[in-house]
Amino acid sequence: MIFNVTYEKKDITQEINRLVGVPYSFLAKLKKGGIGSERMMVIDASPMIEGLLQYDDQPNFCNMELRPTGIIVYFKYRAETYAWAIPFAKLSLYRSQDNYRIYGEAEYVKVNKAFNGDVLKKFMDKLLEHRAAYLHSISPPS
Repeated sequence: MIFNVTYEKKDITQEINRLVGVPYSFLAKLKKGGIGSERMMVIDASPMIEGLLQYDDQPNFCNMELRPTGIIVYFKYRAETYAWAIPFAKLSLYRSQDNYRIYGEAEYVKVNKAFNGDVLKKFMDKLLEHRAAYLHSISPPS
């Protein structure tokens, strides 16, 4: 789900926490070596996200935050900030050359590295490890 988080509202924060888990504590962030991605350039997006970004001459950027049961993709357009909460169970990630496609439910965004591709690759690898561990933890034993 996509939320406008420009102004903090208790009900939106609770819904995001329900979907992807509560934010990691400061110590947990340090132990994990960080939970945020670098800034990524948005190349393409689904119609709903594209409508929020309203492409113009300026490039649009996003970044991601890792949560215990999912991720949040943050977009900014002018003075508005949007958060796209994607639970791990509904997350799909595809890589082609330097681009990544992030799918969640019916929405998607195609991103490219804005600065250092190695840092982005490390974050995506960490994201996939957390996703695999989470999905393994909820799957029934065989």
